[in-house]
Amino acid sequence: MSKGIVVKALDSAGGVQLAGGQNFFQVDGQDVVLLGDPVQGHGLQPHASPVMAEASSWMNLDGVPVCQEGHKATCGHASTGRSWFTLPDDET
Repeated sequence: MSKGIVVKALDSAGGVQLAGGQNFFQVDGQDVVLLGDPVQGHGLQPHASPVMAEASSWMNLDGVPVCQEGHKATCGHASTGRSWFTLPDDET
């Protein structure tokens, strides 16, 4: 099974994905989200300033793992992703 890649502004994990870890690889005209990239705050802690806490072991950009649909932010919310640009699932 494969899951969609996560991008800035078009995807969310409780709040909108803000990205910021890189600006050279885009999908749908938006930066791809990496492990540690911020998510827009959407409430009190742990939702006030979450970052992406899970990412792919299969693909990285400059050594930083790329986030996929279903990966969670530090607030516990799972991210949406691009349905047409998928990466292999991390599970074996």
